[in-house]
Amino acid sequence: MSQFTEDYALWRRLPFPRLRGGDTILRAGENLALIHGDLAAADEHLTQVILFVEKGIFKPARGDVMGVLGEIISRLERFGEGVEMEEREVIEAHYRYAVLLHRIYGEFLRVGAANPSSDR
Repeated sequence: MSQFTEDYALWRRLPFPRLRGGDTILRAGENLALIHGDLAAADEHLTQVILFVEKGIFKPARGDVMGVLGEIISRLERFGEGVEMEEREVIEAHYRYAVLLHRIYGEFLRVGAANPSSDR
């Protein structure tokens, strides 16, 4: 099984990271709820990967998904500096999820572009 296939399978069974109930976590000029929303929007773009894996249709999202995910990862790295243990778990779950999406989408772009038999 390739790393792409393993990452894809993990993503499909992994729940989306949760925010703590009702808390607004602010750090480094950021609001974790806003980062959470941006991550959800990026996650939605990865539905294109499902079409590719299940039906062989290579149709990347119109936006810069890799750039958005890279920015989310960077924001989470800054956000995570000096946090308490309880907050760290929430931030790290978002970070791990964003990194996974970044790996999957990057590989999707690489494999899809290299596979001329994919429907476009």
